[in-house]
Amino acid sequence: MAETNPNNGNQVARQRPLPFSLELSENDRLAVHIVYGLYGAAIVFGLPSVLGVILAYLKRRDLDGTDLEGHITWQIRTFWIQAIIYVLAFALAATWILLPFAWLVGFLGWLWFVYRVVKGWIRHSNDHPIKDPYALF
Repeated sequence: MAETNPNNGNQVARQRPLPFSLELSENDRLAVHIVYGLYGAAIVFGLPSVLGVILAYLKRRDLDGTDLEGHITWQIRTFWIQAIIYVLAFALAATWILLPFAWLVGFLGWLWFVYRVVKGWIRHSNDHPIKDPYALF
């Protein structure tokens, strides 16, 4: 449907509203689920965690002061700590002498990542906040 622009009299097409918005509160829970889902996929494929942390950063300001704020903080910290663990493991692997230790660090880091994703997703699915998003476990 077209409307007339009052400034110049030209016909202007009316924009249709989108059927969704990531700023609506009902989609905030969905965004947190999507981040956990991307992290879950990263357990196997690795790269989706980058998309997850980008989405978490995009939603962070919208969720300030809500029950979901702890989940977003938990997700962002999970990504960055995991990234640091993998950089450390790769640095250790580069020495060749510490290669077995590098595998151990990488594996323990992967287990820690799985634990954080599962714990956070279960708490989110049950509508429970993350009590201390700055804790390691």
